Amino acid sequence: MKKERRTWILPEPLRPLPGLEAFSPVFRQVLHGRGITQERQLDPWLRTDLAGAPDPFLLKDMAVACDLIAEAVRRGDRIAIYGDYDADGVTATVVLLRGLRAIGVDVIAYIPNRFTEGYGLNGEALRELHDRGARLVIACDCGTNSVSVAKSRPAGMGLIVTDHHEPTGERPDVDALINPKQPGCAYPFDGLAACGVAYKLLVALERRVFRGGLDPGASLDAVALGTIADVVPLRAENRALVRAGLEMLNESPSPGCAALMRLAAVTRPVGAEHVAFQLAPRINAAGRMEDAVLALDLLLAADDEAAAPLAQRLHEQNLDRQRATACIVREARTLVAELDDGAPVIVLGSEEWPVGVVGLAASRLVEEFYRPAFIFNLDGDECRGSARSIEGFPLHECLARCAPLLLRYGGHAMAAGLTVARDRFDALRARLETEAASRLQGHAFSRPVAVEAVACLADLKPSLYQELQLLSPFGIGNREPLLLSREVEVVRAQTFGTEDRHLRVLLRDRTATAEAIAFDRGLTASHLPAGRRLDVIYRLECERWEGFDRIRLHLRDLRGAGLPARTPELAIS
Repeated sequence: MKKERRTWILPEPLRPLPGLEAFSPVFRQVLHGRGITQERQLDPWLRTDLAGAPDPFLLKDMAVACDLIAEAVRRGDRIAIYGDYDADGVTATVVLLRGLRAIGVDVIAYIPNRFTEGYGLNGEALRELHDRGARLVIACDCGTNSVSVAKSRPAGMGLIVTDHHEPTGERPDVDALINPKQPGCAYPFDGLAACGVAYKLLVALERRVFRGGLDPGASLDAVALGTIADVVPLRAENRALVRAGLEMLNESPSPGCAALMRLAAVTRPVGAEHVAFQLAPRINAAGRMEDAVLALDLLLAADDEAAAPLAQRLHEQNLDRQRATACIVREARTLVAELDDGAPVIVLGSEEWPVGVVGLAASRLVEEFYRPAFIFNLDGDECRGSARSIEGFPLHECLARCAPLLLRYGGHAMAAGLTVARDRFDALRARLETEAASRLQGHAFSRPVAVEAVACLADLKPSLYQELQLLSPFGIGNREPLLLSREVEVVRAQTFGTEDRHLRVLLRDRTATAEAIAFDRGLTASHLPAGRRLDVIYRLECERWEGFDRIRLHLRDLRGAGLPARTPELAIS
């Protein structure tokens, strides 16, 4: 199987429409491509404060959940927060723990172990919590599909589920289910992460029960971390939550976040990309390599002294996670190379591949080959796997059709987890191949790279960068704009970093010069002699250097100048 191909999708020429003359032509082209042709259409992008967020009581069962919590607090009952082991589940747990502990509620936490308990509500864990005195459990980032566990929970235990996963069947027998994706929910935005749903529960409690005594905003740094880590759409309310959380990370981060930022060498201003690529992987490393309780303890640390050793352990676990992922990817590449170029899906497994990182390996394979990837640990009677997908192949729909072969499954359109009996693995592989062939018939397996504006190098000013930031924070559902510069000439190309892994290029066109970088592309330097002419796609960066703002290009793709680019119609959202 060959590695991914890329198709450049170029923007329509800028139309001379009135209404946005205050902005530069490059930014106006970006706005027009996103359907913004009048200033009033830009207003929703500029309003990212939480004051205008939807009423939390539009979430189905929110009022019921608030009344249950109020009654438990009035009786003096112990409440348990049961969170998932990934960054979203951990941060959702942090949000509720911080909020309820701050007003004196007797509240404890439980995070299941990925390796011994697996995903979702666990009946044995609920019995343990009951034995520890918990009479009300609030589940975070799980529970929507835990029908049998909810039904068999200890007598007298109340159960509230706060979640955002797709319902796959009947509603669980719980006292309250708060999930914007459930049928009959009137909430206008269903893209919240679990930590966002937990935050909305605190907002509702503050309004209905603890008027003025509870501060939902105290954990917005954790909400931003979990929202970005879970790769939910960064649009609508999520943009406001992330922007508020990033402000907190920049101005007054919790001791745990501050310690993690120091170890990850994250300096202010902290942006969404720092969270996505430097902080979130370290939080997730705990659950992938050992036990997510370590990440929970770090985010709840009361001071720097308590946070520092926990952050160091997470940092070391993240290094182990990186090594384990790289090992799987190396071995998997050899197997993928044997697949036919037309194969629509990658389904691989090994007894030696650690279950905690198979999802990361699947992501890497999707990046390299642009095929849906299902990667499994085959050790034991049950094979546990993770899947990552491409546009046009929603995993939750595929797995629903494969349900008769599965022991457990859950997830979203682009990421999912699944478990299959060892003696059914081959049958599942065949079924997945059939499903992919049917759904992706005629697919080009070429990753679209959508350019939003064409610019000459003289257009690339700090003022343009600031205009583009009006659309931030960027992520899934709100990608950072990619720009194209044509007919630029290589002045010099060089490598930098450990083992010369990275690329730095000085470029010029008829208007100006600019520096460009690309990480993990050091080998490309030998193909970029001085004088070679290129078309380059990039995102714009701006850094402070000796008191001045300096623009830099972060290369996304390049090719020889003048080579044709496929330009089908594309609706940019």
